[in-house]
Order: sequence, then C-alpha cells, then structure tokens
Amino acid sequence: MPLQRFQNWPRRLHILIQSSQAITFQWGLHDCGLFAARWIREATGLDLGAPYRGTYSTEAGADAVFLAGYSDLGSFAAAIAAANSMPEVPPTFARRGDVVWVDNSTPLNPSPYGALGVVGLDPRFAHCMGAQGTVRVHMSRWKRAWQVG
Repeated sequence: MPLQRFQNWPRRLHILIQSSQAITFQWGLHDCGLFAARWIREATGLDLGAPYRGTYSTEAGADAVFLAGYSDLGSFAAAIAAANSMPEVPPTFARRGDVVWVDNSTPLNPSPYGALGVVGLDPRFAHCMGAQGTVRVHMSRWKRAWQVG
C-alpha cells in the first residue's frame, strides 16, 4: 500500500526547508540521506532514518552503511523506496515533496555517489544538505526520483 502524506504536507515541507537552512552538515545526523528520511517522516510518519541515525559519523562510515552491495547512493535509495511502497518515477515526473537522487559533483568537489534531496515547493529545484544548510539543485541534475505518498 502506498504511503499517504499528511493533509498539511506543504506547510510541513516549507518548515523543513526553512528550519534546515541553519543546520551544519554532519555525517550521521544532518546529511543528505537523513534529510530525505526526515522529510518522509514529516510527510507520512514513517521514519526510514531510524535504523541509520547515529550509526556513522564520517564519510567512510556512511559509505560502509549505504554503499555495501550498491554501486551508488541512488541504488541504495531505490531499494529502500521499493521496500516501503515509494514507486520510482522518471525524474521529470517528480513533484513537490518527492525524493530525488541528484548529481552533486562540482569541479572542486567531484562526487561519484550523488546526493539525496527533496523536491521543494518550487518543483524545478530539489533541496539537499550542503555544508551549511540546504542548497537548491536544479532538476537538470536529477538522476532518479521516488514518490513520497
């Protein structure tokens, strides 16, 4: 059975994005995966982050948790989404409040793994955890997407 969003999900999404702008990135507490899990909990009540929260505190620790048996973070997210009735959709069909896997590489910070984000109230952008608060990532960089409710 698909997840159901709470009726006031747009307000919850706005509050999540606003409250995350002052949060400093921290592996195992405030990273991209736990940001997406926090949104799913806020939107539906399902806490997908509970088994992972506090189990790692470094990038290497996150790799060990999320990439064991997976080629990238998108593959890990796809397995979690499928197990929790969150259907995958083409990135161009992602709507506000859906979770996306994005290419977050930059010339100064290449990333082979990507990052997870949440499509914001402006559906052209996903919000991902950055070094200080959330950053917006344009839909042209979205690689995979899953419906949240």
